[in-house]
Amino acid sequence: MTRRSRVLLVRLRSLGDAVLMTPALRVLKRNPGTRVAVLLEAPFHEVLANNTDVDRIIAVPRGRSKLLTRSLAIRAARSFSPDLTVDLHGGTTSALITALSGASVRLGYAGSRSKRFYNRTVPDSRQIWGKDSIHTVEHQLSPFKHLGFQVDPMPPLQVPVGAAALKQVRTLLSRRAIEEGFLLVHPGAAFDTKQWDPAKFAEIAALLEREGHPIVFTAGPGEEPLLEDLRKTAPPSAHFVGPFPLDQFIALASLCRLYLGNDTGTTHIAAALGKPLVVIFGSSDSPVWSPWGTRHRLIRSDLPCIPCPGYYCLHYQEPMCIRSITVPRVLEAVRSLLRESG
Repeated sequence: MTRRSRVLLVRLRSLGDAVLMTPALRVLKRNPGTRVAVLLEAPFHEVLANNTDVDRIIAVPRGRSKLLTRSLAIRAARSFSPDLTVDLHGGTTSALITALSGASVRLGYAGSRSKRFYNRTVPDSRQIWGKDSIHTVEHQLSPFKHLGFQVDPMPPLQVPVGAAALKQVRTLLSRRAIEEGFLLVHPGAAFDTKQWDPAKFAEIAALLEREGHPIVFTAGPGEEPLLEDLRKTAPPSAHFVGPFPLDQFIALASLCRLYLGNDTGTTHIAAALGKPLVVIFGSSDSPVWSPWGTRHRLIRSDLPCIPCPGYYCLHYQEPMCIRSITVPRVLEAVRSLLRESG
């Protein structure tokens, strides 16, 4: 293909998707002179704030009317004057932004329900990679592999730590007498089918503290009630910090020895930082969403109904995919990774 000088990626929605997109950014920047813009929703844009592979970040505000949001996003996309716009999301809004971005090549996945908005499509990612199972990182690299960009060697995830945020977090930890090298526990999740029992997180924290491992609990904005519930059962010596803005969470995670959490966006941040991690899976498709590029233990059930959309449990009174996972399984996974890391 001819070299494109201005490329716009449209990647709405989740934090995890934004993190798992970062290898694609590095692939684009392998072409000298290429300028890259990414359009994504706030506050997820903050994960790209210190990423030198991005020349422009277009943050779409949430909580406004759909008409206004689309109008602002389209105007911002057009102001970048892209030659190539790639829809990595595939929803109606992202497809419409792609169609009206002003790019001469407006690319999306052939399997998207909104493919009528594109003037060029990408085949099934499994066909592009020549294998039956595709991770989300590979899926988001598929358009560029299809277009002839150099995807090998495949770049790692990139979530740089901001200097100012790191200083703020280190100051906070010092005031709380928390030394670096703690075990970071993030018990939050987007859906009930991905939420391991908080009482089990508290139990495992108590067991690990008895073995001499300091524990820090944190959670995302809006998850304050979860932390308050955990305080009732967690060991008194456990530390609770946050919720933090994304830049400070990234800084906090960069200082931990090991990360323990559910299948959620912050888990992918820990993976991008190269942290050993234990992730507890419920309804999600683990080959598609497993941690990428770092040592990890993935704990999941073997129920035949997995994976499922995950908005609610379709087969049981409660989501047994996540409820059936026991403390001993998770504890042994944490211990084994700690032994490996010395």
